[in-house]
Amino acid sequence: MTEITAPNAIAGGSAEAAPLRRASARSVAVAHACIFAAAVGLAVSQASEANWNYKELAVLVILAAVSDLTSTSLGSRFMNVSGSFLGMTLAAVLLGGTPAAIVGALTITISWLRFREAGQTFRQNLVMYTTFPLLSGLMFQHLATIEHVTRADPGYDHQPMYYVLVFAAFVVALAVNFLMVAVFYRAIHGVPILKRLAEFRPILAAELSSALLTLVAVFIVDSLGFGALLMLAIVLAVYQYLIGELLLSKRRGEELLVQAYSDPLTGLANRPRFNDEVDAAIAATNGTTAAFGVLLIDLDHFKDINDTLGHQYGDDFLRDLAPRLAQRIGAGGLVARFGGDEFAILPAVRTDNMAALTAIVEDVMACIREPVRFDDITLEVDASIGVARFPHDGEDAQTLLRRADIAMYSAKAERDGHRFYTHGQDRHSVSRLSMVGDFRRALEKDDEIIVHFHPIVDLGSGAVHGAEALVRWQHPELGLLQPAAFLEIVEQTGLIGAMTTCVLEKAIAECAAWHAAGRDLTMSVNLSVRNLHDPMLSSQVAQMLDRHRLPPGALKLEITESMILSDPQRALATVESLSEIGVRFAVDDFGTGHSSLANLRRLPVHELKIDRSFVTPMLNEESDGVIVRSTIELGHALGLKVIAEGVEDEITLARLEEIGCDRAQGHFFSKPIPPIEFMRWISRYESRYSAAA
Repeated sequence: MTEITAPNAIAGGSAEAAPLRRASARSVAVAHACIFAAAVGLAVSQASEANWNYKELAVLVILAAVSDLTSTSLGSRFMNVSGSFLGMTLAAVLLGGTPAAIVGALTITISWLRFREAGQTFRQNLVMYTTFPLLSGLMFQHLATIEHVTRADPGYDHQPMYYVLVFAAFVVALAVNFLMVAVFYRAIHGVPILKRLAEFRPILAAELSSALLTLVAVFIVDSLGFGALLMLAIVLAVYQYLIGELLLSKRRGEELLVQAYSDPLTGLANRPRFNDEVDAAIAATNGTTAAFGVLLIDLDHFKDINDTLGHQYGDDFLRDLAPRLAQRIGAGGLVARFGGDEFAILPAVRTDNMAALTAIVEDVMACIREPVRFDDITLEVDASIGVARFPHDGEDAQTLLRRADIAMYSAKAERDGHRFYTHGQDRHSVSRLSMVGDFRRALEKDDEIIVHFHPIVDLGSGAVHGAEALVRWQHPELGLLQPAAFLEIVEQTGLIGAMTTCVLEKAIAECAAWHAAGRDLTMSVNLSVRNLHDPMLSSQVAQMLDRHRLPPGALKLEITESMILSDPQRALATVESLSEIGVRFAVDDFGTGHSSLANLRRLPVHELKIDRSFVTPMLNEESDGVIVRSTIELGHALGLKVIAEGVEDEITLARLEEIGCDRAQGHFFSKPIPPIEFMRWISRYESRYSAAA
């Protein structure tokens, strides 16, 4: 028997049902009340025609209620199939319509006391459980009387027509039950009645087969009496319980199997299933010349979403991306998530042709780059894709995935979207892994992660205002490495926080030494998004300043526009906590991100740094000159000092002085240099400046 268990959660009233007008909850409640009142009135009017055998009625109530309480849920639908149908059909045949209605009403009431369904659900089930036993019982009574096969007639249980009518009563009850469910979903969810009825087809055979059990049960009870009914009720209740446990165990096994081979967040295949599918594809080639490609995908800048907006947004993005990727690949292909932001694809088109695989890769890239909007935020990511081909690049799933991974990291390093695996890439992959390990060890030492200083000059006075601390890696074998050689790897492996802490410690210590030598210079240090969202940053910085006895106002932390815009609330909390201890802030690379004027007013920012991409060409490109001049005017209007980066010649410097820029930084003054050379440079600069003055 079909019982509604969660009507508000039923799938099926979505896109297809949208055009249909749905009834209000009040109108449905009124309909429930009217039908139930009509059923009760009909039951009362026909009560005198019933066979009131109270012992049989009690047994049938217990049978139906216990059967309903131990019913088995259909895994794919929000409804139960319960053997209580047998108890109500027996009541309809043996006792009549009114007792059968009582059995149904008591059954659903007892069920409500156990499961406490929502009011609308309970009302619908109460109306159904009262109506279809009543109608089937009254129909059976009426036809049995016409055919003279009622229990009052001698030999009624040996008449074929009697069992025909029993079967007919079962079918009528089943039909009314299904129809009432379908009408309910039409009223509440707008699901077409025929569509809902069609969904009952998988259980129709099982329900009709239980009609044969009903015929046998009626024969046994009529032949052997009340004792047989009691024993039958006990056997059926135990039997249904055991069947329910068996089905539940089977469903749990299926669910565990699904969990073992699927990603819990997106529902895609996971790594073990993907490996199995690739191995199966290899086995299917069976020594032929068949070939195929494997794609490994890593989302670029996805970590920024988690770091700036929180993991909930990251998870929502992945849940949105997964079905779109699966739809692009289509039937016959497989999309898997390996964890984090890493996906793998076995294309439906089995080919090793590079042009065909490139077309697939470009289609996947287009899918990934589609913007996704959550609340008031639009998220966009890019991806790096590595492609390995069977049998050229490997003859088993593990080898193919390892080489696709190598190609993917090669694509990420070269920033060109995707790469096919080539044998020369193995060396670079090993080198990358070696570099990660070397950098971890370098952080534990004192002489490998070093800081060079880039002078910042005050254009009004001509004096050295301070310096920007720039990280370098003095690799024991590769020599001095610039940030471009290792910074991306550091960000990808989560070492950026430890690196920034190291740079801050060295920069603050050096600036404190300058102050102790009588030079009140400032020190600028760049932060990353991860640093800005670290709640411990302000306390760590305060401890460093206190340890080295450096005035907080001598430290300037540089943040970018994108860091401010990514999560203004969290950025404001961190910046304000640092500002409270006296640390100053500069917005780096201003002009290269999105507009953030509102945030500039909210955050305690003291300086704007105009990006070198505008400053260096400003004399030759009129638009860049306009941007530089406008930024200076904007900064001054907001009460901020403006620093121009990328000053390469004296003419540019003179132009910046003319339009009112406050400070400048660039190779015209000096390239970034080690601490000892920096102090020597200051002495030389001051000597030249004094002579020129």
